[in-house]
Amino acid sequence: MDTGMRLKYHRLKKRFSMEETASGIFSSKELKKIEAGLKEPGLKELEALCKKLEIPLAAKDNPIGKVLVKNFKNSLLHPQNKGKIMEHYADICNHPLLRADEDVELEFDIQQIRYFIITGDLESAEKKIKEMDRFKEFMDQEQYYLYHKYNGNYNYILNDYENALKTYLIAEKIAPKSTSAAEMGDLYYSIGISSNQCEEHELAFKYSELALKIYQQEFVPKRIVECHLNIAITHEHFGNYKLSLEHHKNALTIGSKLDIDILKFTTEYNVGFSNFIYQQYEEAIVHLDNALKYIPNEYLADCVSTYCLLIRSYLETDNKVKANEAVKAGAEKIKSKDIALDSPANSSFRNVYMEFMALTYLLEGNETEFENILLKELIKTFEETNSFHDLGYYFGYLGKIYFKQSRYKESAIMLEKSKDAYKAVLNIS
Repeated sequence: MDTGMRLKYHRLKKRFSMEETASGIFSSKELKKIEAGLKEPGLKELEALCKKLEIPLAAKDNPIGKVLVKNFKNSLLHPQNKGKIMEHYADICNHPLLRADEDVELEFDIQQIRYFIITGDLESAEKKIKEMDRFKEFMDQEQYYLYHKYNGNYNYILNDYENALKTYLIAEKIAPKSTSAAEMGDLYYSIGISSNQCEEHELAFKYSELALKIYQQEFVPKRIVECHLNIAITHEHFGNYKLSLEHHKNALTIGSKLDIDILKFTTEYNVGFSNFIYQQYEEAIVHLDNALKYIPNEYLADCVSTYCLLIRSYLETDNKVKANEAVKAGAEKIKSKDIALDSPANSSFRNVYMEFMALTYLLEGNETEFENILLKELIKTFEETNSFHDLGYYFGYLGKIYFKQSRYKESAIMLEKSKDAYKAVLNIS
């Protein structure tokens, strides 16, 4: 930073007004000119300003600080062990050289956004994003790019996929030409997964393919697996069952060789879900059972979602004994966590919990409660998330129940809704 920008940076950091900073030295108009780079302060004036802002006269070269923040940044690019990342952060977060000059400090503060997202501290992530918004004018092109990218990450983790995608695409436009291949691969992957969430499947396929090529060249197995999964999902939406299965198999083959439980869970779950969609229920059960072996304890919503899909698979194979065993195991897992359903932070868990309870009522033969929870809770959730396959499945089940109860008109309506939902899955108008 030049002298004027440096003075302004520290003035904003301390939340001093221009009048407060200039007082006793010169007018605020003079300070405004200096901050804008239109005028250089005299030595005595500069000394007085630096004393008031509690900074040295000039920034010092800080090679160790640059190395510290570079290593921290690299550790966040493909995080595999949250515990190690937290240990790394604890070791360096109070290091004085990370605050010794403005450029290193700015870079570290931007990286903290991603650190807080990775470690699940969304409150601190939001606070840091708002704080850094005040310093956008001081960022170089790479920092400005990363600030947007991490904003996209924050929106994605909040399930605000449209804003995430919009922000990622802005980040792509402003990315410096010097951006590393690994960094661009990460951005392309982020665009790919958010595009699928936004039903932009052509865009998802394009960017997932771009990311896969980079990760194959850079040899990043974890992300190679994740790209194969995302491409498999796009092929499912295109109706390309064989190509989808091919990418799922690639993901399973590579993922099984990696010692990353959450990745093994994700791979097994996605393959199980794919088999369920294509009515390969016995195969789905094998992969869903495998998924439950690898799910980390803190991923309760994903765990319950897996049990729901497993129960549905057993119901489709008319194995109510196994379905009830899955209900019992899922209920024990939920009970052990004692999660507050009314907490906004637990909204994703609440949604899958409602589905789990609906399936529990269905197995108990409590058709009234099954109907209530479906109509009052689940249908709205599935519609909001465009979960057409789930809508088709449950509308169909409710239609069968109504028919059995001689509620023929209501049965016909539900079966028609089920048909419409499945048409939406297949993009049939």
